[in-house]
Amino acid sequence: METDAIAQLVTLLLVGLGIVWHQQRSTDKLRDEFQTANRNLRDEFQTAIHNLRDEFQTAIRELRQDHDTLRDAIAGIAQRLARIEGFLRIGTPSPPNESTQTEPD
Repeated sequence: METDAIAQLVTLLLVGLGIVWHQQRSTDKLRDEFQTANRNLRDEFQTAIHNLRDEFQTAIRELRQDHDTLRDAIAGIAQRLARIEGFLRIGTPSPPNESTQTEPD
């Protein structure tokens, strides 16, 4: 009878250890899958961030070039307008009238 009880106890112990081992193995497998998925996701995010940074730098560079072109065009138009105003004698202040100015005492 003692051998039967010991055999049953050993069987229960082995079953319990087998269940624990199987759960640990499943947990380890899930952890590895999660870490792999997490690593892949981080790599994708890093790639996306790098691509966005490159796109923004390109857009900023193009915007600066457009701004410089526009500034140069406005400067040229301002010079042309100044020449036209000078030719037409408009837009320049008239000389001050000497009779309206008072001299300091």
